[in-house]
Amino acid sequence: MREFTREDNRTLQVAEGFRQFLLQHRPPTSPRADWSEAQYTAAAKKKRARASRLIESFRHWCGSLEGVALLDVCCGDGSNCLALDEQPVKMVVGIDLELPLFASTPRGEQVRMLASRIGQASVSPPQGHRHFAQMDATALGFADGTFDVLMSRSATEHIRPIDRALGEMVRVVCDGGLIYLGIDPYFWLRGCHKRGVVDIPWAHARLSLAEFRRFVVAHEGAQVALERCRRLETLNRFTVAEWRRRIEQMGCEILEWRQLWSSLGEEVMARHPDVLDTLLPGVTEQDLLCERIEVWLRKRSGHV
Repeated sequence: MREFTREDNRTLQVAEGFRQFLLQHRPPTSPRADWSEAQYTAAAKKKRARASRLIESFRHWCGSLEGVALLDVCCGDGSNCLALDEQPVKMVVGIDLELPLFASTPRGEQVRMLASRIGQASVSPPQGHRHFAQMDATALGFADGTFDVLMSRSATEHIRPIDRALGEMVRVVCDGGLIYLGIDPYFWLRGCHKRGVVDIPWAHARLSLAEFRRFVVAHEGAQVALERCRRLETLNRFTVAEWRRRIEQMGCEILEWRQLWSSLGEEVMARHPDVLDTLLPGVTEQDLLCERIEVWLRKRSGHV
């Protein structure tokens, strides 16, 4: 093992092959040019199961989806919207800065191939009660109280400024409406996403961005370091406690707050216990092991 020295002269062990190990641990669900039919089928099955769990959660909190107007903020490939479209909803709207489902690009074709395997809903240009729109989550183009239910899964960690977006989410939901947030917090093992994973376990929770850049420059070159740091700079680098404070400031009733723990994180922690001795200020073991925050909120009547 080699070592990397931080600006405070603390040394961190470099674990050769750690990046490759971590990236291969979980099969991707975003299609690639070289995917086989089996990979499309497996990814569609996983996304379908994920959507089914969301639908059951909606039913738990609002009883029935019949006649519900639902907004998916940062809908990505649109898979959740397609699954929800099969429910007796009044309206499903998906918004994002980009809509690959309708893009005339190789990526768009790959997304459509995946979508066609997710459910029976058509992936042709939207008609009826399903709609998609390119839109910034910090400036939602809907009237106050338009939606009964709002969801945003694996997106809030990317949206900036996040406080403005959270305020917009509350605004467009009706009094008594539901909001679901599924958050991938930054400091868990893969929370920095693929660009942030290097051969130092939890590097993003132990190095400043300047130190991270220096490490990547030394091992992969200046151009790779530039690309990786640009990606990290787009993420909300919040602890679990910081997410809690921001969500409490939304002014909604918190119906449920769930922190899902990473068995992979616990496994890696057992092999690298020294990680806990070199964390950035404010980061805790809880942040390293919490791979998802799931929050259910209800908008209070009269909320402004």
